[in-house]
Amino acid sequence: MHQRRPLQDCRRAIHWQARAAACLIAGLATLAVPSDWAVATEKPKAPVTTAPVADWALGSERAQVTLLEYGSLTCSHCADFNNQVLPKIKATYVDTGRVRYVFRAFPTPPMGLSYPLHSLARCAGPKAYHRVVDAFFQKQKVIFDAAQQGTGAKDAVYSIFTEASGMNAAQADVCLRTQSHADAVNQQAMKGQEMGVQATPTLFFQTAQGVTLLAPPYDVEGVGRALDSALAALTPKPAGKPAKAKAPTKVKPKAKKP
Repeated sequence: MHQRRPLQDCRRAIHWQARAAACLIAGLATLAVPSDWAVATEKPKAPVTTAPVADWALGSERAQVTLLEYGSLTCSHCADFNNQVLPKIKATYVDTGRVRYVFRAFPTPPMGLSYPLHSLARCAGPKAYHRVVDAFFQKQKVIFDAAQQGTGAKDAVYSIFTEASGMNAAQADVCLRTQSHADAVNQQAMKGQEMGVQATPTLFFQTAQGVTLLAPPYDVEGVGRALDSALAALTPKPAGKPAKAKAPTKVKPKAKKP
C-alpha cells in the first residue's frame, strides 16, 4: 500500500486539472516516498488543451518498430528499468537505427511530486526531454530523500533539472506555472488509460500492423526477444526462384518469289 501525506491546500481544488496544477510547486515541499510498484489511483479528466501531444522519440525516423513506455518518475521500478535495462536496449536496437523509443508520462502517487517532475521534463523541450527524464530516474533516491526533510524536495529537483536541461531556477518556476505542460502530461496519462495501462512501467511495441502489449518482467532478455520477433515479422520473405524465360521463337524467313 502506498503511504502518502496530504498534498497541502492544493487538495481543495475542485477540478482534477486545477488541483494538479496547484500542486506543482506546493507539492515539492513535503512528500512521502511511494512504495515499489506504482499504481495510479485517480483517473485523469480531459485536459484543457485538445492539441495532440507530440512524442519526442529517440532513434531513426525510418525505424519500423517503436518501443513505447508508459512510466512515472516517482516509480522505483521505472527507475530500475531506465537505469539497468534501457541502456542495453538503446545500444542494441535504438542506436543502431532499428527501433525508436518513446517515453510517455503516466504519473503515479504522490501526485504532488510526480506532476512537477513530468511537467519539468515536458518544459525542457524535445532536445532535452530524455536527458531530464533520465536525470530524474538516475537521482530518484536523492529526490525521495530530500522530500522527507523539512525543506522538501524543491532544491534537489531544481538542481537536477537545471543541470540536465540547461535552464535556470527562474525558468523552472515558469515551467511549473505553465498549465500547458501539466495538460500535456495529463493527456499522455489519458491515452495510457485508453490503452489499458494500470501500473508502471508498461511497455508496448508498435509497427505498421498495430500496437502490442509486452508482458512483464521487463528485463533485457524479455524485451530483446519481443523486439527481435517484431523486427523478424517485418522482414520480407525471400521471393521464389524466378521462372526460366522461354527461348524466343525463331521466325523462318519467307521464301522470295521467283
